[in-house]
Amino acid sequence: MAKQLLEKSMTIKKLLRLLVGRKVKFLIIGAWAFPAYGYTRNTFDIDIFFNPTKANVKRLVTVLKEIGYDGVEDLTMEELLKKKTLFRQYVLDTDIHPFVAGTEFREVWKTKEEIEIEGIKVFVPSLESLIVMKRAAGRKKDLADLEYLEEIKKQTTKKQK
Repeated sequence: MAKQLLEKSMTIKKLLRLLVGRKVKFLIIGAWAFPAYGYTRNTFDIDIFFNPTKANVKRLVTVLKEIGYDGVEDLTMEELLKKKTLFRQYVLDTDIHPFVAGTEFREVWKTKEEIEIEGIKVFVPSLESLIVMKRAAGRKKDLADLEYLEEIKKQTTKKQK
């Protein structure tokens, strides 16, 4: 019963508000970032790419506990800095990434774009960074996304000429 009540308050808006409010340095990647470039697709989770520093992880853990994810206290600093962590079987499934194939956080951060999701200002990777990440991931759905993102880049480049 308590978990069910807690899950009702798990929303993307609340998660993003807590991340921003606790000054976690992060980017939204994956399908939630696509609308910044005019492309949408359904997704079942939100992907958070965070700056992998100990201080930032401490802030992130505070947020994850506040939003109500079980087992956060069992994760070590080392695990959080070295491995992607998945929170599943919640109203709000969340993946937290200390690294992403094909790039590094500091490189993606340099070319980030600011957008609003659910009224909260957050950062997403540049179109070029998303393309690099999708190409490096190489899964079937990433390659499908890549086709759309490359077409958007091509159309954007044509308009600028």
